[in-house]
Amino acid sequence: MSSHLSYRVLAAQEAQTLAISNKAKRLKKQGLDIVSLSVGEPDFDTPECAKQAALHAISQNFTHYTESDGIIELREAVANKFINDNDIKSVSQSTILISGGAKQCIYNVLNAICNEGDEVLIFAPYWVSYPAMVALTGATPIIIQASFEQVYKVTPLQLQAHLTINTKCVILNSPSNPTGIMYTEQEIRDLAAVLQDHDCFIISDEIYEKISFGDIKHFSPGAIESIAHRVITVNGVSKAYAMTGWRIGYMNAPEHVFKEASKVQGQSTSHPCSIAQKAALGALIGGDHDVENMRKAFSFRKQLVCDLLSTIPGIRFHIPDGAFYVFIELGSILADTGIEDDALFCSYLLDRFLLALVPGSAFGNPNSIRISFAASEQTLQKGILRLAEGISSLQNQKNV
Repeated sequence: MSSHLSYRVLAAQEAQTLAISNKAKRLKKQGLDIVSLSVGEPDFDTPECAKQAALHAISQNFTHYTESDGIIELREAVANKFINDNDIKSVSQSTILISGGAKQCIYNVLNAICNEGDEVLIFAPYWVSYPAMVALTGATPIIIQASFEQVYKVTPLQLQAHLTINTKCVILNSPSNPTGIMYTEQEIRDLAAVLQDHDCFIISDEIYEKISFGDIKHFSPGAIESIAHRVITVNGVSKAYAMTGWRIGYMNAPEHVFKEASKVQGQSTSHPCSIAQKAALGALIGGDHDVENMRKAFSFRKQLVCDLLSTIPGIRFHIPDGAFYVFIELGSILADTGIEDDALFCSYLLDRFLLALVPGSAFGNPNSIRISFAASEQTLQKGILRLAEGISSLQNQKNV
């Protein structure tokens, strides 16, 4: 029937991170003392250099259509960033696409390269939107599960076992949302060695690049000469520069991929906001000091959260290498307390203890939860205390 809705859209799942965040906001508006550690958004202000660039753009009436691929100055700044920071050689402003967030970059690319029958390999735990975006293109998301014991890192053998003639693309995210883990340069090179002789694209989502804490240094697959011609590198200003609402992401792609991704954007959103583009340019030029200050604050919060979590019996977690998340395996807690799954556990915490967290099932890893430490120290302490109280309350009910 003509009134039937799109099968592809119906098959795609709503982003649970946004759904939980929205519910928490509604409850907070009702006057409840909600502690939300659910959203992946820095709680810092946008750097002054970005705000001043935006104000100047407004005063100069920079409010009309821009080039559909983004303004030349911003594309050049991004190209220089990829060359200098990431050692990606095959890049120029002519292969840079500026979009309405890193999310739109990935969606543009998937629509540019995928056909029905294609497969896209996604490493789990994964960012919630990857499978849905793949499904919306008509391709099939293929999940490769990395366990807690593997520190949530997919191995070359696992990758090799999932490659088929239908594999169109592999998505890599390091530092990872939701786990905060980072692949070392050697681990990325080992994965690249598997992909070297397989004709598929690699999307490297590097949106958390600037937020890292330990000895592992960020490494871009696009710097590997043997696969560089098939790598699409995605980044943006949302996380590192605390500019989530400005909605500016950027990517570098092989020329033929760039051309088609640009076409997708031109026929959907035309181009990103003119003022936001100028703000992003200001951030890239003058925001390094702000980025480092935020990184140091996140590093302190990471240690605080991990210290607090280590006092809660029955949970397991890896100390994150980057991003601003701790991914917690609930272990035997659910089975011992009679809670059926992690989604119900999160609903229990929100309803009874006014604590908003995201269930691991949203990220393809059931029986887990994700905590965001993009919040004040006081909020983090209150939130972890409520988590401990919620677990203790469930255990006491079971033992009565």
